[in-house]
Amino acid sequence: MKRNFVWSLSVLVAFALFGCTMDVSQPSGVTPLPEVSSPASPSLNANDTTPSSRPTIPVTWADLNLSGKLVYSTITAEGGNSAPQIQMLDLVTGEITTIFASTDNAWIYYVAVSPDATKLVMSYAPPSTPGSDSGTSLFILPLEEGATPEILFTPSTPDDRYIQVEWAEAESYLYFVHYNHVNQPADQLYPDYQISRIAYPGGGPEQMLERAFWPRLSADSSKLVYVTLDPYSGFNKLFLANADGSNAQELLLSGAPAEIIDAPIFSPDGASILFSAPAPARAYQPNWLDQLLGVRIAKAHNVPSDWWSVPISGGAVTRLTQIQTIKLFASVSPDQQYIASLSGEGIFVMNVDGSNLRQLLFDPGVMGTLRWIQ
Repeated sequence: MKRNFVWSLSVLVAFALFGCTMDVSQPSGVTPLPEVSSPASPSLNANDTTPSSRPTIPVTWADLNLSGKLVYSTITAEGGNSAPQIQMLDLVTGEITTIFASTDNAWIYYVAVSPDATKLVMSYAPPSTPGSDSGTSLFILPLEEGATPEILFTPSTPDDRYIQVEWAEAESYLYFVHYNHVNQPADQLYPDYQISRIAYPGGGPEQMLERAFWPRLSADSSKLVYVTLDPYSGFNKLFLANADGSNAQELLLSGAPAEIIDAPIFSPDGASILFSAPAPARAYQPNWLDQLLGVRIAKAHNVPSDWWSVPISGGAVTRLTQIQTIKLFASVSPDQQYIASLSGEGIFVMNVDGSNLRQLLFDPGVMGTLRWIQ
C-alpha cells in the first residue's frame, strides 16, 4: 500500500478520533484546560531560519517563572499540505524554533532529547518513493535549527518498525520499541512489541522484554517502567524492572481506572508512577469510523483520558486531573517542580500533584511526545 494512502488514512483516523471521542462538553466534575489567547503554534518555513523570522507567542504563563525549553513534534498545514515538524518553545521568551521540517509524505512518531540537550533521536518514517514504503526507523540529529537527520542503524528487514525511543540519563543507552508484523497470525489484533536497547554510540540492538512498550527510565536510569500488551486481547498492565530488564514485577493497582494504560513516567521524587488512562465511567465506545475500519483501541492515547498516579510498590491509584483529553504524554521540568504534558488541545503545565493546570500552547496538531530541557 502506498505511503500517501496510509498517511492520509492515518490522518483521517486521527481527526475522527479527535472529533468523535473528545469530550468537548465536559461532564460535571471535569475541569477543562484553561484557554489562552495565543493562536495555534505558527509554523516556520524550513528555508527561512533567521532569528527575526522565528514566530513568538505571548508568554501568558510569566507569573509561573518557568525556565527552559519544550521540544515537541507537531503537524503544520501550509499550502494544503500537512507536514510533520519538530519545534522548540522557549518558555522565557515564547519564541518557537523549528528544528526539523519534513514533507507531507513522512511521519514523526516519537522524539527524545539527549541528556546534554545537544541532539535528539526520533522515530521517523521518511518520505517514500512512489510504490514503496520506507518504514519507521530511528534517526539522530543535532538539536539545532534546520538539522539534518541520519539513520541510527539500518533495520534488519524492510518490515521492521521502530516506534518509541528513550534516552538514558547516563547517555550510554538508547531504549526503543520494535515490532515486525510479518507472519503475524490472523487472529492476533496487535503486533508483538519488544523493548530493546542499544549502547550509544556504536552498539548493537539488545532485546530485553517481550510484548512490552512505552518504556520510561527513572531519573538515575536505574529503573524502567513500561506497559505490557497482550497482542490477542489488547489488555495491558503496568510493570517495573531494573534498567537491564531484570527483576520485572507487575504494579498491582487498587481501584485501577481501566484496563487501558499508557505513557507512564516516574514522578520527580521517584516514589510513584504517573500514567494516562480513561476513567471507568467514561469507557470508550467505538465511533462509526472505528467500526468501519475494525479499529480496536489498545492504548489510552486516542481515548479521552486523565493523569493518574500509583506508588512504585503498587497499591491505591490516585486521579491527578479531570480533563478527559487525548494524546497525553508528560515530561518533568529540570527543576522537578512542574510537569508539562501534551493534550488534545496542545501543551499544558501542572504541579506535580496535578493541580494548577495552565495551558501554554494551543495547537491541536501536536502529537507524539514532548521534552522539557534546560
